[in-house]
Amino acid sequence: MKEKVLNLSPDNVKDMQTESPAKESKETVADRIPKLPKNVHWAVKAIVEPFPEDRKEAMSLMALPFLGMLGGNARFLYRNQEVHHLGFECCLVGEQSIGKSALTRMQNVLISKVIEEDNETRRKSDEYADECIAAGDGKDKPKDPHYGTRIMMPSTTKAQFYQNIKNLNGKRAIIVCPEIDSLHVPNNWSRDGGANERLMFDTEVGGQDTKSHAGTSARVPVAVNLVTSGTPKAVKNHYRNAEDGLVTRVGFCSFPQDMNEEAEERPRSKKNLETILSIQEILLSEKEGDVINIPQLKKQQLEWCARQKTVSDASGNQSISTFRKRAAVMGFRAGCVLYLLDGRKLTRKALEFAIWVSEYVLYFQLKYFGEQMNESIEENAMMMQVPVFARNANAWVFCKLPGMFCYGNVEEAYTQIGMKATGYRMVVSRWIRNGWVEKVDKEHFRKTATGIQICNKMGREAS
Repeated sequence: MKEKVLNLSPDNVKDMQTESPAKESKETVADRIPKLPKNVHWAVKAIVEPFPEDRKEAMSLMALPFLGMLGGNARFLYRNQEVHHLGFECCLVGEQSIGKSALTRMQNVLISKVIEEDNETRRKSDEYADECIAAGDGKDKPKDPHYGTRIMMPSTTKAQFYQNIKNLNGKRAIIVCPEIDSLHVPNNWSRDGGANERLMFDTEVGGQDTKSHAGTSARVPVAVNLVTSGTPKAVKNHYRNAEDGLVTRVGFCSFPQDMNEEAEERPRSKKNLETILSIQEILLSEKEGDVINIPQLKKQQLEWCARQKTVSDASGNQSISTFRKRAAVMGFRAGCVLYLLDGRKLTRKALEFAIWVSEYVLYFQLKYFGEQMNESIEENAMMMQVPVFARNANAWVFCKLPGMFCYGNVEEAYTQIGMKATGYRMVVSRWIRNGWVEKVDKEHFRKTATGIQICNKMGREAS
């Protein structure tokens, strides 16, 4: 399978990090955002079919939390014997009136069966409340049936949050918040320094204890997915700290600034609605059983993750190394969803989509939080009195090379710092792609002006 390599050269990464969604240049956007595979998976194609072409990438990513909630009973084996649930947190970033309401329309179609079930649950809950009121304080007060809804409101309090998860008995829930700043109200489930949002990504155990019998005490796996959207300022206000691990767990996206605003969302055909219904039925039919192992998908994602480490080292951009791991996880989980939809068979299209998700997530994480993450890494390195570049072996080797060099010089430089020189030809190819080096002939290379500037900068930092 031929894979399109994301351009993470120093200049390109710098552009990505400094772009504002409101000011992004029309000439530079379209060619850099990772594009969906040409022959995209049938389920993804059906989900994004009504949307204009330039919005299909963003909507494909934003569909993942809904799909993960539907297939929430399945579990999958990842590296180091880690068991993964289909946890997704995605955020659509965009200015006002740019079309973020498409999320609501997609939700209404994509999880229509869950909406129907929740409506019935709420009706029964209202009946129970009426019976309690009628009974008053008497002994005939009905027993609490502990109803739980899978679609939780953004305004849910922390107590309600844990009580609802407890009532669902392991079923995965979802919170859809069209305006992310509405989470910033007193006693909201998210007002805990981001702890619940971090637990949600890996379905880790959370809860609270109360002394009162009227309060909620719970210790449960936080099986909740999250869909948010907001303006750049609101999103930045919510994700204030790049170092707390929250932004690495979120798949960010936005519509391109040069999108065709005149293009309209088309109505879904009867055939399309039938396909969406079948997607729901397949995923909802999953029962919690043995952990599913998909070795080829796992291998692909781990290899992609390792390649991004090479990119990080070669470019000197440490934030790539930080973001790559959970970007690989999101791609893995996306591939798991399609694996279920294909009757537990792994297809080439599922593998391609998994790689695309990882590339797309990494692109936007670097764009919105890469610079902030690098600053945090540098501050931590200063506190530990370790220069950042000292941990960047490939960049260090590059700066030790003469202006004109050959493969033998590279191998020797690695040996001098006590490292095995395996994979150095790939590193040199990255230097060429990043614009640090130009090829003179088959065996010889020359540093470019950009490469020389990087060496000078690293020399200043070391002094």
